[in-house]
Amino acid sequence: MKRVWIDTHIHVSDLGPDGQRRERMLEHLLDVLDRCDADLRFIISCDTPYFSAMTRDPDAILAGNRFIYELVRQAPGRLFGSCMVNPHFQKESLRAMQICFEEWGFVMLGEMLQYSMNYRMESDLVEPLLRLAARYDVPVQVHLGTYWTRNSRDRSTDGLDHIRGLIQAAERVPEAKYILAHAIGCGPTPDYIPWANMFLDTLAGFFPSFPDNFWVEIRDFHCPALARTLAEVPATRILAGTDWTNRVGPPFQAYGTMFGVSESENPFPPRVSSFVEFLRKAGASEEVIDRIGSRNATELFRLPATA
Repeated sequence: MKRVWIDTHIHVSDLGPDGQRRERMLEHLLDVLDRCDADLRFIISCDTPYFSAMTRDPDAILAGNRFIYELVRQAPGRLFGSCMVNPHFQKESLRAMQICFEEWGFVMLGEMLQYSMNYRMESDLVEPLLRLAARYDVPVQVHLGTYWTRNSRDRSTDGLDHIRGLIQAAERVPEAKYILAHAIGCGPTPDYIPWANMFLDTLAGFFPSFPDNFWVEIRDFHCPALARTLAEVPATRILAGTDWTNRVGPPFQAYGTMFGVSESENPFPPRVSSFVEFLRKAGASEEVIDRIGSRNATELFRLPATA
């Protein structure tokens, strides 16, 4: 029997980089799950150009989430929806949340893309969305800059600013649950400087114990900070969230291919067994591996039982 593996951070689009619509989108996406060496399930939100359109068009918020719903409803138990919003269009965002969580069965709010939509998590603009997420009892997935490079030019890499905003947002709305999106990562080469240790330092320095309403995602399982993460973060608060996208293809790259890297250049074989081996080498027991791979997500998102 294959190991169940749930990835909490997946972005998809039926529009390729050239703007061409990808026919048989669902078929090609499920092929990625079928080819995997694990019993793989995805929590998905829309990728660009859908979330790019949300920066300028309030109607794009519901349209992008409807695209996700159409995929999810055709693959029950394999795909689950996450609702993406833009707080600058608050009425439309609140309406989309109501539809996603009351009618469409979505399981998460996010990814919150504060860097690209030009808002701050700790703002009056965002607070009503966080309070509504708490009412629906769905976690909020918040972007954190995973690493930076010497040539970084955009706000997506500003991990210090992101973690500060997240903590202050959690102070404003402590009843919500927060996912530190792709917090544990390192990039494909030494040119990338990871923020993972800084995030762990911040959490250890700011809180007397790990917050009950925080979860961290592992994006890069070969990250040098993985062993420290296992030692300092409760095993019940760690998720697999790789930020896999379908930007290449179809056929789409194998699950396990790192964000922004071609499958042929991936620094390890792109499969779940590679993630499991990284966890074992970092000191994870089989029970902890099972928790990170599926049980934590099953409990947090109230998904169907995985075994």
